[in-house]
Amino acid sequence: MKRLLLPLLAGLAHALLLLLAFPPIGLWPFTLVAIAPLVWLALRPTRVNWKDAIAASLGASAFYWYQQQWVIEISTAGYFPLVMYLSIYPGLFVYLLNVLRRSFPRMPLSLLIPIAWTGLEWLRGELVWDGYSWFLISHPLIDAPALSLCGSVIGAYGVGALLASMVGIVFDFLVPIPPRDARPTRFRIRGMGPARLALCAAIVAIYFGATNLATRNPALAVAQPEIRVGIVQTNLPQDNKVAWTFEQRQEDFPRFLQLTRDAAAQNPALILWPETMFPGTFLEPFEDVDTNGRVTGKRIVSFANSLLQFQKELGIPMLVGAIGTDRLRLVPDPDKQDSHFISDHRFNSVFLLKDGRVDPLRYDKIRLTPFGETMPYISSWPWLQKSLLSIGASGMSFDLDRGSTDRIGGFEFSPTTPSPDSKRPEVVRVVTPICFEITESSLCRKLVNRAAQGRARVLIANVTNDGWFGSFDPARVEHQMAARWRSLELGVAVVRAANTGISSVTEYGRENGNRLINVEGRSSRVAGVLVDNVALFRGTTFFREYGDFCWVFPLALGTLLILAFRRRTPNNSVAATGSSLPTGGSS
Repeated sequence: MKRLLLPLLAGLAHALLLLLAFPPIGLWPFTLVAIAPLVWLALRPTRVNWKDAIAASLGASAFYWYQQQWVIEISTAGYFPLVMYLSIYPGLFVYLLNVLRRSFPRMPLSLLIPIAWTGLEWLRGELVWDGYSWFLISHPLIDAPALSLCGSVIGAYGVGALLASMVGIVFDFLVPIPPRDARPTRFRIRGMGPARLALCAAIVAIYFGATNLATRNPALAVAQPEIRVGIVQTNLPQDNKVAWTFEQRQEDFPRFLQLTRDAAAQNPALILWPETMFPGTFLEPFEDVDTNGRVTGKRIVSFANSLLQFQKELGIPMLVGAIGTDRLRLVPDPDKQDSHFISDHRFNSVFLLKDGRVDPLRYDKIRLTPFGETMPYISSWPWLQKSLLSIGASGMSFDLDRGSTDRIGGFEFSPTTPSPDSKRPEVVRVVTPICFEITESSLCRKLVNRAAQGRARVLIANVTNDGWFGSFDPARVEHQMAARWRSLELGVAVVRAANTGISSVTEYGRENGNRLINVEGRSSRVAGVLVDNVALFRGTTFFREYGDFCWVFPLALGTLLILAFRRRTPNNSVAATGSSLPTGGSS
């Protein structure tokens, strides 16, 4: 047990540094050293085994126990496995880095650490369990423009890789001396070999080169034209949303309309509602089907009719979150002497309401929220999913389908303030990632690039229901932090309409480029409106054009170099000599 105390303390130190770096404290400098305790543990002379990795994970789990506490209100049974899953990665990093260091003892840590850390971050954020790209070590740096600006070239993962490389440079100076005669492990300053110095210089050059390229980015220039956007922030608690009775909907609907009137009074070009805040069952027309299966006509539900009439009188286009369907129909049920709705598919969607009608174009959510709208992998067995829902998420039903990438596009508008030198009508295309989709840079990049065809200006409008977070406001801040990263990476403005907050306008690179809704000094768990002129940036960014290739290629090249130049002589193999880490020398 005494042996496991150091891994446990290293994990706790990592958790403490992350707690200081992320909201609610938000002291971003601590993220610069957040992985240092884990690196120190991996570089100790003794071999790291699975018990050490588990102890480190248990220590690191303190961060996730705190940050994921909002899950308890949704699914008590899901809270424990989610925290345990996220906690696996710090321990896995310690184990992997120790294996890499023992296998390639002469390779610079400034190369090994980003390969291990960023590789695991990418797996967690993009691949495993459909991806959960929260709590990347680069995220707090959005508040440090000098350090995050290169994200428009290499993205959030790339900034994290550079940060891990910088930690590696420090540890490359601290070469451990192997223990002799039971002396404790210690570190001392040593000279670095020419190859390591060259690699360190290359890493620093990459950082400054990426930052310099980012500052020359035309997307960060003064933007013309602009579009005036009205954002409606509702304040519907999630427990009410899950069991939203017809009577409650009737009470909430007039309040939503009044907020919309308040926004319309400030003359926006479009008005944005949060995710699934339409109080009716369906916004689209449905088919009436008789007992013989014949379609006898089309109708719309009363809430939809009221909202469409309201929008027509308002005269301002609205983007509204609601449930979308394919071929919605009302069919009779002879057994119950009643009728019920059926459809071929159900989606979490965004609709454009214009001229009192529902526009044929809609956006259907492509990446469903893991454990909020779908159970990754488990959804392949409906009986198992149903059983788990009955145990740990009573009242929830995971019945949504994924949207098709073939149908993505952009809702078209005209700018409020056109460019002074424009010689032809300008087009603004608004893309609408829903909820957690804003945390996935690859999807947002695809949406923006698809909409930008034909040299159109692009705006991201993120609609979200952050009522899931209950009273835990740090999660709302972290969600909005992801939107700020998308603005930086893709060179476009991002507006957010969030139920319970935080609604905002983000124009990365401009003065006062992150504006939050303010209702009597509060931005979360309060209803209100935010109306503002939003910049429509010209040009693009390096990351928008090339994506994660900008950081994947260097790390992949580094991995190939490791495999190509591995030295297998006994003198250079830690495993062969039974010694600890090397005492010096160049690679």
